[in-house]
Amino acid sequence: MHEVIDCDECDGLGFRVRRCFCVQGGDQLVVDGSRYADQAYVDCRVCGGDGSVAEPCARCGRAGRRRAQLVVTVVNLDTGAAASRRLLPGRLDPPAEPDTITRARDIVTGLAGAVGMRGLSPHWGQRALGDEVYWLPRRWRAHLPAQERLALEAEALAQQEYDPWRVYVGRGTEAPPSPEPGRELARLCEQADLLYLDLVVEARRRYGEVVWTIRYEVPGGRVPLDPHAQAQDLPSAIAATTFREAMRGLDDRGRDAPAYTVRPVRTAAAIPSSMDLGRLDRAVLADLADDAPGAQAVWRDGRWWHTPLRSAGSVEELHERETGQIVRYVRQMVRRAAEPPDPAWWGEPVEHRPCPDCRPGTRLRRCHCRVGAPGPDPQCSRCSGAGFAPSGLACFTCRDGGRIPAALTVTVTDGRRVSHETWCPVPGEPAPVVGYQPNGTPVHQLRPHWRLARHAAVFGVRPTDLTHLDEDQPVDQDLLDATVTVHDPAVEPARQHVERIGAGLPGARLFVLAAVPDAPPLTDLLRLAYALDLAVVVTYCDHRLDAGDPTKVQGERWDIRLTARDARIGAEFPFCASVELAVARCVEYLDMHLLAAVPREPDRPVPAPQAAPSPPVAEPTGLLRRVGRHYAGQPVVASFDRAGCRLWLAERGEVQPLARAATLDDAVSALRLSGS
Repeated sequence: MHEVIDCDECDGLGFRVRRCFCVQGGDQLVVDGSRYADQAYVDCRVCGGDGSVAEPCARCGRAGRRRAQLVVTVVNLDTGAAASRRLLPGRLDPPAEPDTITRARDIVTGLAGAVGMRGLSPHWGQRALGDEVYWLPRRWRAHLPAQERLALEAEALAQQEYDPWRVYVGRGTEAPPSPEPGRELARLCEQADLLYLDLVVEARRRYGEVVWTIRYEVPGGRVPLDPHAQAQDLPSAIAATTFREAMRGLDDRGRDAPAYTVRPVRTAAAIPSSMDLGRLDRAVLADLADDAPGAQAVWRDGRWWHTPLRSAGSVEELHERETGQIVRYVRQMVRRAAEPPDPAWWGEPVEHRPCPDCRPGTRLRRCHCRVGAPGPDPQCSRCSGAGFAPSGLACFTCRDGGRIPAALTVTVTDGRRVSHETWCPVPGEPAPVVGYQPNGTPVHQLRPHWRLARHAAVFGVRPTDLTHLDEDQPVDQDLLDATVTVHDPAVEPARQHVERIGAGLPGARLFVLAAVPDAPPLTDLLRLAYALDLAVVVTYCDHRLDAGDPTKVQGERWDIRLTARDARIGAEFPFCASVELAVARCVEYLDMHLLAAVPREPDRPVPAPQAAPSPPVAEPTGLLRRVGRHYAGQPVVASFDRAGCRLWLAERGEVQPLARAATLDDAVSALRLSGS
C-alpha cells in the first residue's frame, strides 16, 4: 500500500531529535546572526547545553506516517457542478521527460471540460493554473520495477501533503484578460495623485540579481530596510501589485515621515492612459550603474523623478532567542542620492510633542504599574519604580512613532472621488457626556464634523463599509461616531481623540476607503459549499437592544466559515459589521478553510467531491435577520449543506439546537416566531 508511507523525517516514530538552535551561534551569549558555529551554548534554556533536543515531528503531525495522495477539484459556480481527480501512486500522468514539474493546468484543463468551466474566477483563493502539483524525481522511469516506481511516486505526492486538496473555482464564461501592465501602472499613478502620495518603483540588488517592488509612500520618509521585493522585472512587479498591496505597510514606511496638512492642487499635465514601461525600465536600470545598491523612480506631482540609492551606513538589531542568547544582525541602510522637490500639495507643518510613554530607540515602554496610578510603584517587579520597563510590543500611545501629533489629515476616497479634511482640536470645544464605561469613566461625543460616519452618505455607502485603506480593517466604532473615553479630565476630549487616532499614522494622515467590500455574493459561497460537499456556517447577531449605548456594539455582526459537514459547531462571536465583509474574509482564507476540512489522519482519504449541476441557491440573509431580531443580543448560528439547514442559538458559550429542515425557510417556519 503506497497511499500512506512512513515519515522520512522521524522514521515513523512520530518524534525526532534535531540540533538545537543554540548551536548556530556557538557557546556565547551574544551571537552573530549571519554565522554558523555548530557548537552548543552551555547555558541554553532549551537543551541545557547538550546541543540536541527531541520534539514532535511537525512533518507528519506525530502520526509517523504521511499521506501520499492529492486531489484536484474544479467547480463551476454558474452551474454548481464539480469534478475531482484523485492523484495516487500508479495513477499519475507520465511526464514528457525526466525531472518535469506537473502543473495545475495539465490536470484542470480536463476537469474543466467535464463541468463546463472556461475560466478561473478572481477572489477565490490563491490558485493559479501555473501552480506546481507534483514533481517526479530525475531517476523516475516508466520501465522501473513497479515497487521502486510506486515508491518514487508516493514520495513525490507526500512532498505536497501540506496542501493536499487543490480547488479551482471558475465559471462558464472566459476569464477576463490580464490587465496590460502599462495601463495598470498608469492607474496606480492616478491613485497616487488622487491621494497625494508618492508611488515608488524600486529596483535593488540582492544576491547578484535585480529585484523590483512597487509601493506607495508618504513623502519624506526613510527608504525601507527590506522592501520584500520578489519580482524579477518591472512587468512582473506591476502584475503582483494591486492598489491595496501597494498601500499595505504604509504605516511602517511613513512612521518617520514629516507631517504636513494637505493643500489640494491640480497637476499640470494629464496622466497618460498607459505608461511607457520600456523607457521607465531603462531609466531605473541606468541609475543602478557604478554598483549602486538600488534605484528608484518616484511619481510625484504628475511626473517621474529618478534617483539612485546610496549606502547610508548600517544599523544593529538585537533579538532575544528562546535559547537565552542575544542574536545580533547588522542591516545595511540606504538613502536616496537626491530627494525630489517638496510636493506642491504640502500645506502647513503639523506640530507634535514627544511621546511620554516610551523612549524612542529602545524597548522601554510605560510600565503597567503606572496605569490608573499617580506614579510608578517602587516595589514593582518589572520596573523597580522607574516607571518604564522593557517590552517586545509597540508603544500603545504612539505605536513606536515617538511623536504625538496636534492635528491630522483625513483622506476618504472610493477610488474615483476624494475628500481631504484637517482635524485640529479647538480649546473649549463642546463634547457632552453620552455614557459611562463599566468602571465609571465618562464617554464623550464630539460634534458632527468629527464623526467619520457622515462621509458614508457622501460616497453612497453604509458607515460599516468604511475601512482603513492601508490596513484593510474596518473603521472602529469610536471613530465612526466620534466617541471618546476620557481617562484624564485635564485633557479635552477633542485633543485626546486626535492624539489617539494620529499617533503612529504616516505623516499624521488617516486614509479611509468608502466602498462595499469586493466580495462575491453569499449565494455563490453556498453553491461552492454544496458542490464540495462542505458546510457553510453563518453566525449572526442583532445588537438592536444596545442601540445608542456608546460602550456597546452597534448594528449587526456576521461571521461566515467553510467547514466539513461533520465538524463541531461552536459559539463563535461574530465581528464583521456586514455580510459582504464576512464573505470577503471567508473567501480570502478559502485555502485555509479547505485545508482544515481535510481529515488529519493519513489513512483517511482527502475529499474528492463530484457534483452535478444544481438549481440556484436562495439568498438567506433576510430570514437570518428575522431570527436574529427575535433573539436580539444572542448569536444565531445557521449551517447550510447538501442535507439541509440547521439552526442553533448561542448561550453561555454553548450552542443550543433550534430547528432542522431541508431549507432555511422551513426551519424558520418551524420556529413559529412572533409576527410571522
